[in-house]
Amino acid sequence: MKLLIVSREERASSLDTLFNGIATHFETGIIKLTKTQRHDFTNTVNQLGHENYDRVMIDVPLTRIGKHYKVLRNISGLILYEQDAWMEFSEHSKYRNKFIKRYRSIGPCRLILTGYYIGDRVRSAGLDVVAIPKSYDENHLHNLHIDRDIELGYIGRIKTRVYRDRRPFLEKLVAENDLQMLRTDPGEEYLRTLNRIKIFVSADIGFREYMAKNFEAMACGCMLFASRQGGQEEERLGFRHMENVILYDDMDDAQGKLAMLRENPGLVAAVARNGEELVRERHTMGSRVKPYVEAIKAEIRPVQTLQRPPSRWRRFFGG
Repeated sequence: MKLLIVSREERASSLDTLFNGIATHFETGIIKLTKTQRHDFTNTVNQLGHENYDRVMIDVPLTRIGKHYKVLRNISGLILYEQDAWMEFSEHSKYRNKFIKRYRSIGPCRLILTGYYIGDRVRSAGLDVVAIPKSYDENHLHNLHIDRDIELGYIGRIKTRVYRDRRPFLEKLVAENDLQMLRTDPGEEYLRTLNRIKIFVSADIGFREYMAKNFEAMACGCMLFASRQGGQEEERLGFRHMENVILYDDMDDAQGKLAMLRENPGLVAAVARNGEELVRERHTMGSRVKPYVEAIKAEIRPVQTLQRPPSRWRRFFGG
């Protein structure tokens, strides 16, 4: 089977380890689009030679494709890797209620989404969905076993509109709990900064899935302190509260648990060790290769016609 992977040169987190692993199972071409090519997405797709491949996997989010999404209808054997589908259900996202409509309008394709709950929701809209959670790059992120001089840390963005619930939560922890909010460049600086943090605060509030930073922090030996996503997400990922992660439900709960953790450094160390072991065993990019290969090989199902609820006229008269 011939596979074409279309990704991006400018990517916050590289998926090279994952894509290179997938490539060993197919006759594979990998293209990384420049920013200019991505902005001219319609013409770029038309020049890919996608008709020469059995499967074409696109690693460009729908939020970046924008109005050019209609060109995807021309691709046979289309697979869309989408890490932002949670925005379909976010009240703060300008893409709320747009993902499913656009996916359905594209026609037959397989969606690889990164959360189990989100995958179930989108699949219920008649789409061909495989849920494969995010992971971390084991070739670049690991525990350096150095001194951790940041007791409570966060690395990431807070200014984007869709993170509206994240910012006040983190700012209150800064003011009242001495949280350090940090930004780093990818690569060595990110690796070393994660390795300085004892407790990594994850604030994926209302996302209903876990972002890659959760796995990355655990891999680097941080104790993960995360917002509970629910929908059986924790069970399916192997996250066990008070054993390999500490979960919170709201601000009061978070502050109470942080006070408890400050009094129990042994618990922090034990949870961090268990979390690191969990992600090394289950959440590396290498561990994701097999489900990706299976998702790529499987026959792509057509978009299902949804049954409309009966009109008031039909409910009254029958038929």
